[in-house]
Amino acid sequence: MAKTKKSAENKKEKKEAKKSSQNRASTKKRVADTEEWVSKHINELVSRLGLEFLKLGVEEYISVLTKIVDVVRGESATLDVDTIVKRIKRYSDKVYPILAVSLLELRSSLDEDQLEFVVNSIGEAVLAYAPRLYSEARRLERADLIERLKDMWRHYWVLKRHPILPVACPRCSFNSLMPDLSCLVCGAVVTEGELKTFLNFKALLEDFALREPVEEVKKVVSFGYVYVNSLGIKAPGEHKDVLDVEVLLSNKDKEVLLDKLKQRELQHGG
Repeated sequence: MAKTKKSAENKKEKKEAKKSSQNRASTKKRVADTEEWVSKHINELVSRLGLEFLKLGVEEYISVLTKIVDVVRGESATLDVDTIVKRIKRYSDKVYPILAVSLLELRSSLDEDQLEFVVNSIGEAVLAYAPRLYSEARRLERADLIERLKDMWRHYWVLKRHPILPVACPRCSFNSLMPDLSCLVCGAVVTEGELKTFLNFKALLEDFALREPVEEVKKVVSFGYVYVNSLGIKAPGEHKDVLDVEVLLSNKDKEVLLDKLKQRELQHGG
Protein backbone atom coordinates (compact mmCIF):
# COMPACT_ATOMS: atom_id res chain seq x y z
CA MET A 1 0.00 0.00 0.00
CA ALA A 2 2.84 2.37 0.95
CA LYS A 3 4.68 1.59 -2.30
CA THR A 4 1.56 2.27 -4.35
CA LYS A 5 1.09 5.64 -2.60
CA LYS A 6 4.74 6.56 -3.10
CA SER A 7 4.55 5.60 -6.78
CA ALA A 8 1.47 7.77 -7.25
CA GLU A 9 3.23 10.69 -5.57
CA ASN A 10 6.27 10.27 -7.82
CA LYS A 11 4.06 10.28 -10.91
CA LYS A 12 2.31 13.43 -9.67
CA GLU A 13 5.63 15.19 -9.05
CA LYS A 14 6.92 14.24 -12.51
CA LYS A 15 3.69 15.45 -14.09
CA GLU A 16 3.89 18.80 -12.25
CA ALA A 17 7.57 19.20 -13.14
CA LYS A 18 6.78 18.52 -16.81
CA LYS A 19 3.89 21.03 -16.71
CA SER A 20 6.12 23.64 -15.08
CA SER A 21 8.80 23.08 -17.70
CA GLN A 22 6.23 23.41 -20.49
CA ASN A 23 4.92 26.65 -18.94
CA ARG A 24 8.43 28.10 -18.79
CA ALA A 25 9.05 27.12 -22.38
CA SER A 26 5.71 28.61 -23.41
CA THR A 27 6.51 31.86 -21.58
CA LYS A 28 9.94 32.12 -23.20
CA LYS A 29 8.40 31.46 -26.63
CA ARG A 30 5.68 34.05 -26.00
CA VAL A 31 8.24 36.72 -25.01
CA ALA A 32 10.37 35.84 -28.02
CA ASP A 33 7.32 36.07 -30.26
CA THR A 34 6.50 39.49 -28.82
CA GLU A 35 10.01 40.78 -29.41
CA GLU A 36 10.06 39.42 -32.95
CA TRP A 37 6.70 41.05 -33.68
CA VAL A 38 7.76 44.38 -32.18
CA SER A 39 11.00 44.32 -34.19
CA LYS A 40 8.97 43.79 -37.37
CA HIS A 41 6.56 46.65 -36.66
CA ILE A 42 8.82 49.01 -34.67
CA ASN A 43 8.71 51.98 -37.06
CA GLU A 44 4.92 51.94 -37.31
CA LEU A 45 4.52 51.54 -33.52
CA VAL A 46 6.85 54.45 -32.73
CA SER A 47 5.12 56.66 -35.29
CA ARG A 48 1.55 55.85 -34.27
CA LEU A 49 2.33 56.21 -30.58
CA GLY A 50 4.09 59.52 -31.16
CA LEU A 51 7.31 58.42 -29.47
CA GLU A 52 9.76 59.91 -31.98
CA PHE A 53 10.51 62.76 -29.54
CA LEU A 54 12.29 60.28 -27.25
CA LYS A 55 15.03 60.02 -29.90
CA LEU A 56 15.98 56.45 -29.02
CA GLY A 57 17.90 53.99 -31.13
CA VAL A 58 16.00 51.21 -32.89
CA GLU A 59 17.17 48.57 -30.41
CA GLU A 60 16.18 50.80 -27.49
CA TYR A 61 12.69 51.30 -28.92
CA ILE A 62 12.38 47.55 -29.41
CA SER A 63 13.47 46.92 -25.82
CA VAL A 64 10.98 49.29 -24.17
CA LEU A 65 8.08 48.51 -26.48
CA THR A 66 8.53 44.76 -26.12
CA LYS A 67 7.85 45.13 -22.37
CA ILE A 68 4.79 47.26 -23.02
CA VAL A 69 3.33 45.12 -25.79
CA ASP A 70 3.80 42.02 -23.66
CA VAL A 71 1.74 43.70 -20.93
CA VAL A 72 -1.13 44.95 -23.09
CA ARG A 73 -1.47 41.87 -25.28
CA GLY A 74 -2.81 39.92 -22.31
CA GLU A 75 -3.44 36.30 -23.23
CA SER A 76 -3.78 37.03 -26.94
CA ALA A 77 -2.14 34.39 -29.09
CA THR A 78 -1.88 36.78 -32.04
CA LEU A 79 -0.81 40.41 -32.34
CA ASP A 80 -2.31 43.21 -34.41
CA VAL A 81 -0.88 46.73 -34.71
CA ASP A 82 -4.25 48.51 -34.55
CA THR A 83 -5.30 46.59 -31.45
CA ILE A 84 -1.97 47.06 -29.66
CA VAL A 85 -1.83 50.81 -30.37
CA LYS A 86 -5.42 51.27 -29.15
CA ARG A 87 -4.69 49.32 -25.95
CA ILE A 88 -1.52 51.26 -25.22
CA LYS A 89 -3.35 54.57 -25.63
CA ARG A 90 -6.35 53.34 -23.61
CA TYR A 91 -4.15 52.21 -20.73
CA SER A 92 -1.56 54.98 -20.99
CA ASP A 93 -1.81 55.70 -17.24
CA LYS A 94 -0.49 52.18 -16.59
CA VAL A 95 1.74 51.82 -19.64
CA TYR A 96 3.66 55.11 -19.57
CA PRO A 97 5.12 54.55 -16.07
CA ILE A 98 6.60 51.30 -17.43
CA LEU A 99 8.03 53.20 -20.39
CA ALA A 100 9.42 55.90 -18.07
CA VAL A 101 11.21 53.39 -15.84
CA SER A 102 12.51 51.50 -18.89
CA LEU A 103 13.94 54.73 -20.26
CA LEU A 104 15.74 55.42 -16.98
CA GLU A 105 17.21 51.93 -17.03
CA LEU A 106 18.31 52.28 -20.65
CA ARG A 107 19.99 55.67 -20.48
CA SER A 108 22.68 56.86 -18.06
CA SER A 109 21.58 60.44 -18.77
CA LEU A 110 18.51 62.02 -20.34
CA ASP A 111 17.95 65.01 -22.59
CA GLU A 112 15.25 67.57 -21.73
CA ASP A 113 12.45 65.96 -23.75
CA GLN A 114 13.19 62.57 -22.26
CA LEU A 115 13.37 63.94 -18.72
CA GLU A 116 10.14 65.87 -19.13
CA PHE A 117 8.39 62.72 -20.34
CA VAL A 118 9.75 60.62 -17.47
CA VAL A 119 8.83 63.15 -14.77
CA ASN A 120 5.30 63.51 -16.12
CA SER A 121 4.80 59.77 -16.60
CA ILE A 122 6.63 57.93 -13.84
CA GLY A 123 3.83 57.94 -11.26
CA GLU A 124 4.47 56.21 -7.92
CA ALA A 125 7.89 54.98 -9.08
CA VAL A 126 9.05 58.53 -8.30
CA LEU A 127 9.63 57.25 -4.76
CA ALA A 128 12.35 54.94 -6.08
CA TYR A 129 13.80 57.18 -8.80
CA ALA A 130 13.59 60.66 -7.23
CA PRO A 131 17.36 60.85 -6.53
CA ARG A 132 18.19 60.15 -10.18
CA LEU A 133 15.48 62.47 -11.51
CA TYR A 134 16.45 65.28 -9.14
CA SER A 135 20.06 64.97 -10.26
CA GLU A 136 19.05 65.03 -13.94
CA ALA A 137 16.77 68.05 -13.44
CA ARG A 138 19.54 69.95 -11.67
CA ARG A 139 22.02 69.11 -14.43
CA LEU A 140 19.60 70.43 -17.06
CA GLU A 141 18.64 73.42 -14.86
CA ARG A 142 14.94 72.56 -14.99
CA ALA A 143 13.62 74.13 -11.78
CA ASP A 144 10.06 73.60 -13.01
CA LEU A 145 10.59 69.84 -13.15
CA ILE A 146 12.15 69.85 -9.68
CA GLU A 147 9.00 71.49 -8.31
CA ARG A 148 6.89 68.92 -10.14
CA LEU A 149 8.98 66.13 -8.60
CA LYS A 150 8.51 67.59 -5.11
CA ASP A 151 4.73 67.61 -5.56
CA MET A 152 4.74 64.02 -6.83
CA TRP A 153 7.06 62.88 -4.04
CA ARG A 154 4.74 64.34 -1.38
CA HIS A 155 1.64 62.89 -3.03
CA TYR A 156 2.94 59.34 -3.42
CA TRP A 157 4.77 59.33 -0.07
CA VAL A 158 1.50 59.88 1.79
CA LEU A 159 -0.35 57.53 -0.55
CA LYS A 160 2.15 54.66 -0.50
CA ARG A 161 4.56 54.97 2.41
CA HIS A 162 3.43 56.91 5.47
CA PRO A 163 0.61 59.30 6.42
CA ILE A 164 3.11 61.90 7.66
CA LEU A 165 5.71 63.50 5.44
CA PRO A 166 9.37 63.61 6.48
CA VAL A 167 10.92 66.93 7.43
CA ALA A 168 12.01 69.04 4.44
CA CYS A 169 15.71 68.81 3.59
CA PRO A 170 17.63 72.11 3.88
CA ARG A 171 19.63 71.25 0.74
CA CYS A 172 17.03 70.10 -1.81
CA SER A 173 13.74 71.09 -0.07
CA PHE A 174 12.15 67.69 -0.68
CA ASN A 175 10.26 66.28 2.29
CA SER A 176 12.85 63.56 2.54
CA LEU A 177 14.99 64.13 5.64
CA MET A 178 15.33 61.07 7.85
CA PRO A 179 15.75 61.02 11.66
CA ASP A 180 19.53 60.60 11.24
CA LEU A 181 19.53 63.88 9.26
CA SER A 182 20.32 62.17 5.94
CA CYS A 183 18.29 62.99 2.85
CA LEU A 184 16.72 60.25 0.73
CA VAL A 185 16.70 62.41 -2.40
CA CYS A 186 19.88 64.49 -2.60
CA GLY A 187 21.97 62.29 -0.30
CA ALA A 188 23.10 65.15 1.94
CA VAL A 189 23.75 64.71 5.65
CA VAL A 190 22.90 67.99 7.39
CA THR A 191 23.73 69.38 10.81
CA GLU A 192 21.22 70.33 13.50
CA GLY A 193 22.28 73.94 13.12
CA GLU A 194 21.58 73.86 9.39
CA LEU A 195 18.19 72.29 10.00
CA LYS A 196 17.27 74.85 12.65
CA THR A 197 18.15 77.74 10.34
CA PHE A 198 16.19 76.23 7.45
CA LEU A 199 13.09 75.59 9.58
CA ASN A 200 13.22 79.01 11.30
CA PHE A 201 13.41 77.03 14.52
CA LYS A 202 13.03 80.08 16.76
CA ALA A 203 9.61 80.86 15.24
CA LEU A 204 8.55 77.23 15.69
CA LEU A 205 9.59 77.34 19.35
CA GLU A 206 7.71 80.59 19.92
CA ASP A 207 4.56 79.16 18.37
CA PHE A 208 4.95 75.98 20.43
CA ALA A 209 5.44 77.92 23.67
CA LEU A 210 2.34 80.06 23.09
CA ARG A 211 0.13 77.23 21.87
CA GLU A 212 0.88 74.20 24.05
CA PRO A 213 -0.04 73.72 27.74
CA VAL A 214 2.41 75.42 30.10
CA GLU A 215 3.41 72.11 31.67
CA GLU A 216 4.34 70.72 28.24
CA VAL A 217 6.55 73.72 27.52
CA LYS A 218 8.25 73.39 30.94
CA LYS A 219 8.83 69.70 30.24
CA VAL A 220 10.58 70.56 26.97
CA VAL A 221 12.86 73.00 28.79
CA SER A 222 13.61 70.35 31.40
CA PHE A 223 14.24 67.54 28.93
CA GLY A 224 16.34 69.74 26.63
CA TYR A 225 15.08 68.43 23.30
CA VAL A 226 12.01 68.27 21.05
CA TYR A 227 10.76 66.12 18.20
CA VAL A 228 10.36 67.79 14.80
CA ASN A 229 8.34 66.53 11.85
CA SER A 230 6.62 68.10 8.85
CA LEU A 231 3.73 69.16 11.10
CA GLY A 232 5.91 71.11 13.54
CA ILE A 233 7.30 70.54 17.03
CA LYS A 234 6.31 67.84 19.51
CA ALA A 235 7.22 67.53 23.18
CA PRO A 236 9.16 64.53 24.52
CA GLY A 237 6.84 61.91 25.93
CA GLU A 238 4.32 62.25 23.12
CA HIS A 239 4.02 59.30 20.75
CA LYS A 240 7.19 59.36 18.67
CA ASP A 241 6.64 58.75 14.98
CA VAL A 242 9.27 56.81 13.03
CA LEU A 243 10.00 59.96 10.99
CA ASP A 244 10.39 62.34 13.93
CA VAL A 245 13.76 64.09 14.14
CA GLU A 246 15.11 64.63 17.64
CA VAL A 247 16.55 68.15 17.97
CA LEU A 248 18.56 69.26 21.00
CA LEU A 249 17.82 72.66 22.51
CA SER A 250 20.61 75.20 23.00
CA ASN A 251 20.55 77.63 25.90
CA LYS A 252 19.20 80.28 23.49
CA ASP A 253 16.41 77.91 22.44
CA LYS A 254 15.45 77.41 26.09
CA GLU A 255 15.48 81.16 26.65
CA VAL A 256 13.00 81.59 23.79
CA LEU A 257 10.63 79.14 25.49
CA LEU A 258 11.06 80.71 28.93
CA ASP A 259 10.49 84.24 27.57
CA LYS A 260 7.23 83.12 25.96
CA LEU A 261 6.15 81.46 29.19
CA LYS A 262 6.73 84.74 31.05
CA GLN A 263 4.72 86.53 28.38
CA ARG A 264 1.84 84.12 28.95
CA GLU A 265 2.04 84.59 32.72
CA LEU A 266 1.93 88.37 32.34
CA GLN A 267 -1.02 88.19 29.99
CA HIS A 268 -2.81 85.82 32.34
CA GLY A 269 -2.03 88.02 35.31
CA GLY A 270 -3.32 91.07 33.44
